[in-house]
Amino acid sequence: MAFLGIIAAGGIFAGTNPSYTSYELAHAIRTADIKFFVSEPELLENVILACKETSIPASSIFVFNIHAPNSPVPHGLKSWTWLHTHGEADWDRFNDKKISETTTAARLFSSGTTGLPKALNMTHYNFVAQHTIVIEHRPRPYPIRRLVANPMFHVSQVPRAHTSPLRGGIVTHVMRRFDLELWLRAIPKYKITEINMVPMMVVLLITSNHPLFTPSTFSTIKNSWSGAAPLDKSLQARFKAMLPNDAPFNQVWGMSETSCIASMLYYPGQDESGSVGPVIPNCDVKLVDGEGRDITAVGVRGELCIRGPIIVNKYHKNEEANKASWDAEGYFCTGDVAFFGKDEGEGRPIYIVDRKKELIKVRGFQVAPAELEAVIIHHPEVMDAAVVGVQHSQEDSEVPRAYVVRRPGSSLTEEDVRKYSGEKLTKYKSLDGGVKFVDAIPKNASGKILKNLLREQAKKEMGAKL
Repeated sequence: MAFLGIIAAGGIFAGTNPSYTSYELAHAIRTADIKFFVSEPELLENVILACKETSIPASSIFVFNIHAPNSPVPHGLKSWTWLHTHGEADWDRFNDKKISETTTAARLFSSGTTGLPKALNMTHYNFVAQHTIVIEHRPRPYPIRRLVANPMFHVSQVPRAHTSPLRGGIVTHVMRRFDLELWLRAIPKYKITEINMVPMMVVLLITSNHPLFTPSTFSTIKNSWSGAAPLDKSLQARFKAMLPNDAPFNQVWGMSETSCIASMLYYPGQDESGSVGPVIPNCDVKLVDGEGRDITAVGVRGELCIRGPIIVNKYHKNEEANKASWDAEGYFCTGDVAFFGKDEGEGRPIYIVDRKKELIKVRGFQVAPAELEAVIIHHPEVMDAAVVGVQHSQEDSEVPRAYVVRRPGSSLTEEDVRKYSGEKLTKYKSLDGGVKFVDAIPKNASGKILKNLLREQAKKEMGAKL
């Protein structure tokens, strides 16, 4: 409702994470040129602080008190119902492609896994392209009933939850936040046919031992997928075993800069190899090596680059990032390391290895943290894990360091983890940077691990030892 109202009024939607501190909100305000705020009452403290710091007047803060319309609104602020007092007007419509390509509808944020999030301009054309290619290109032969439990402000949900349901007549059940038991109960209750997940949800389900995590819970599912980060294919297979035989559980790939999904297998295609499918129609992809040369061979790793109608209209007021991220041919350089598989008729499948900046350089070898994480998570006493590279104290080289969340009651030791991974991986992938047990792995709203925070934490921990 707020999304459509903002755009109908000629504004630009800029969703922010409700867990943001006032510092993070202030960064979002400055980066995206935010002028007005619509906030739920329980989030007002940080919103007011951030608005004061960025000179947004209190009169530009609207309280979305829909659940308690008679509750008092803080002095100087307005209830969102004030916006209803200005009458109605018809939508401004345009059919001009150029206007659509250059008119920003949403100013969303990059994932922030390598630093502070950047604001990007998602146009009306991006929204139309994302819906048309992903949803309407191959209509489903079943009624779509979705359960959405991922953050509504994030690019993974903005097209999927705010625009596609209305355009495509898709029944969409929205959870305020992901709750394992409520999510499992909602699927049979509402006869859900499609679910989209992130690896964190898959791992939580598999390791939960919840009595509702059974095939009968998922009997109505026709199609499902996981995105936001690579999912180990063995975990993918374990979740797929809970679904009906003809219900795919595939991986998809996309990012903020691609307006959501950029590669996928269309229903009823199924993939069990760990790929994220081929690039979607009307888009081009290429792989380049460290010198910018094209890679065409199967199985050879390079940086994934993409262009097409789903690519956003650059970062907002960030020319440095724009110059670094788009090449001379108009390709967006994603920073993801990937390789192509063999084309079996649907297009070249893409396999995501890891983020380019997160590869660990161990004595000349490149080690993908995702590979080590997948091994560690399989340990029966491990709930979650993340791996980063740290500088070796005696060598001019990085070494892997693991952060591990143990199961409740576990007495797992560092030596246990190192031995377990060492039995499955070659020697240069050993956890020579150590193992640190933590209560939780820091992640952003879409489930991506915040490796930059772990690297900073590792520097402090390793520095204290030296």
